[in-house]
Amino acid sequence: METVLDRQAVFKLGYHWVGDEEESAEQIEFVRRLLYLPVGSKILMPFCGPGWYAHELSMWGFQVVGTEVVPSFLQEARHRGQRLGLSTFFLQAEPLNLPFRDERFDGAMLVGNRFGMTGDELTDFEFLRELARVIKPQGRLVAVLPHRDGLLNSFQERDWETMVDGSRMLITRKWDAMTGQMWEEWRDAEAEKNSRLFIVIHRVYTMTELGQLLSKSGFSLANAFGNFMGGELTYKSRWMIVQSVKA
Repeated sequence: METVLDRQAVFKLGYHWVGDEEESAEQIEFVRRLLYLPVGSKILMPFCGPGWYAHELSMWGFQVVGTEVVPSFLQEARHRGQRLGLSTFFLQAEPLNLPFRDERFDGAMLVGNRFGMTGDELTDFEFLRELARVIKPQGRLVAVLPHRDGLLNSFQERDWETMVDGSRMLITRKWDAMTGQMWEEWRDAEAEKNSRLFIVIHRVYTMTELGQLLSKSGFSLANAFGNFMGGELTYKSRWMIVQSVKA
């Protein structure tokens, strides 16, 4: 029997982009400079996952708070932080209702591909507006997000993904040019019984579209790059690294 899951189930299964510890250390070296903030500044990292990027930023002397909706990620992040002797703080929180007072943070860092995974541009706007609420005036938001042009340049109709529970999922994709949405059908590749099926509708942005969304949310776009070495953002760049300032 096949179980059909709703779109939010993908968060619980843990589908989000993380590299490895060595990779995150190399990437944070460039991204932290885009915060343009002194050591000791308070930084929010929503969708922090298992905390690798948050831990690396904390090692540079920043006061980092990571929020997450997946309990297993939070547990892993806390345990690793304890082993490393870091003061990084992690808590479970809904992204559209962050449990912080206004202008609590000097900046924020958003790394991964769960931004846009509701498929709804209005939800993305509300999330960015919530980030703007908790960031101080002139505070920085640095985001590492999928780049639509780069994704289409290397588009694959069929692919595989390994979930955090070890299962293998077959992904079938379809691009909707009218809405800027990537439709993905996820199906258990190996399960003979009680297999899972769910649909992910991921809103993927061009740099122009994201800039307009940031502007409406209270941010001013400052710069954008196509890799972690400060390279130019091109149609081949799979990721866009974006620096913006709260207006």
